[in-house]
Amino acid sequence: MNKEELKREINMTIDDMSSKINHMKAKKESIANDLKNKYNETIQKLESKKTDLQEKYDSIEDSAETKWDEIKSSLNSAKSSFKEGFKELSSIV
Repeated sequence: MNKEELKREINMTIDDMSSKINHMKAKKESIANDLKNKYNETIQKLESKKTDLQEKYDSIEDSAETKWDEIKSSLNSAKSSFKEGFKELSSIV
C-alpha cells in the first residue's frame, strides 16, 4: 500500500467514525437516564480515538518511508480500538 492509498483508507475510516459518532449522539436522548453518563463517556472516548487517528493521518505527510510499517500498525490499532469502543456504545442502547 502506498502513501496515497493509505491516506484514502484513513480518510474513509475517519469519515465513517464521524458518521457513527454523530448517529450515536442523535440517539443519546433516547437512552435511559441511568445509562447516559456511560453513554456520554463512551462517545467522548470514541471522539478521542477519532482525533488520534486524524493526528496520525496528518503525520503521514511528514513520515519517512522507514516509518511506514510503524504508522500502518498504529493506524490499524486505532481502527480496531474504535470498533471495540463502538461495540461498547452499541451495547448500552
